[in-house]
Amino acid sequence: MGTKMNPTNGHIIVGSCLDGHRFIGRVMASQLFQIAPDPRDSENKKKLDTSVELQGMLSVREEVQRMFEGAKKKNVPAYAEYIISLKNGADGITPPITLYSEQALDFEEHEDNSCSIQVPWDQKLVAIDGETQLAARHEAANIDEATKKLWVPVYICHGLDKGWARQSFHDLNTLGVRPNQALSLGMDARDPLTQVTRHLERNVPFLRNHVNKVRRQLRSTDAHIVTITTLRNACVTFAKGINGVQYGSRPVPIDPELLPKIEKAAVEWFTAVSEAIGPALEDRTNKLASAPAVFAAVGALGSPLLQIEDDELRLMRAKELAFELKSIDWTRHARWAGIAGKLSPKNVLSVGGAKETAYAVYSALADDTNTAYKAIRPAVAVSELL
Repeated sequence: MGTKMNPTNGHIIVGSCLDGHRFIGRVMASQLFQIAPDPRDSENKKKLDTSVELQGMLSVREEVQRMFEGAKKKNVPAYAEYIISLKNGADGITPPITLYSEQALDFEEHEDNSCSIQVPWDQKLVAIDGETQLAARHEAANIDEATKKLWVPVYICHGLDKGWARQSFHDLNTLGVRPNQALSLGMDARDPLTQVTRHLERNVPFLRNHVNKVRRQLRSTDAHIVTITTLRNACVTFAKGINGVQYGSRPVPIDPELLPKIEKAAVEWFTAVSEAIGPALEDRTNKLASAPAVFAAVGALGSPLLQIEDDELRLMRAKELAFELKSIDWTRHARWAGIAGKLSPKNVLSVGGAKETAYAVYSALADDTNTAYKAIRPAVAVSELL
């Protein structure tokens, strides 16, 4: 079946033929770079002006791909670091890169049902799926040359027109359903702050079995107190201070040697918080304490505890800070307008997102010179707090 391969005519890749147009196999990264150059080079004007090969690549990419802009461009360095970590023995996986050739490629099927496909020396393939990974593998090789020896799964589609490739790009990128942020975080065992979050859930009695790991937002009927996203954001601000809200769901750089200390202090802080304002955290309908922006600010309020080395002093200070939260009126009330959110025309408080309002909430919690500090603390007898 197919055409007898002549090794002098081009790269030979061994794998399996699905049909006359689709092939699955593997190549070493160094060989991948020869048949699929860095797609970013086709957007480099200096390189493009002097390379007919890159000009041809760009003409195909303009039909079947997105350019490297925005999030796609920003993802390349992080993906490259991930590939390097895999080379160094970390657990993980990368999906196949789907390569495309409008020109039909020669292939040969063998008696054992394996198949060989040949890419001519002067033929360059374009990725219609996995292009960010392709660019990241080029990037990784520039940082660590040993990554060139990694095997890469490839899915080669050939002998099909650009209309087919364009439709395939659409189907591959829009028909799949991505997991929401909460589910993704719940599955992630590598991110340091997610590890802290899971440690917190297991070791703070108030949180145990009360963290939702699948929903982006809790429904009124949910028995959980917070989502894993909200809890992780509070762990980030605890570790990094209120500016940690800017990380969102992105990985947060943490020295691995500091993780045990962060975990221990976080358990102490959030245990103290739950003991001080547990009922306000549980009453999601009427109270604000467990709202994402507010809880992130509460996490940041405990951040100075990480500077206390003595265990007894740190635990005592955690309880003191948490006790101060008892003087706050956590009710969803107009007094929180301009701090945690805005009032609607019907005088209903609409709570803002963490990045939008956490700074104002933190200031109201921590800065006694801020007018908001007193606004959320109506006069309460000390005896009522005890």
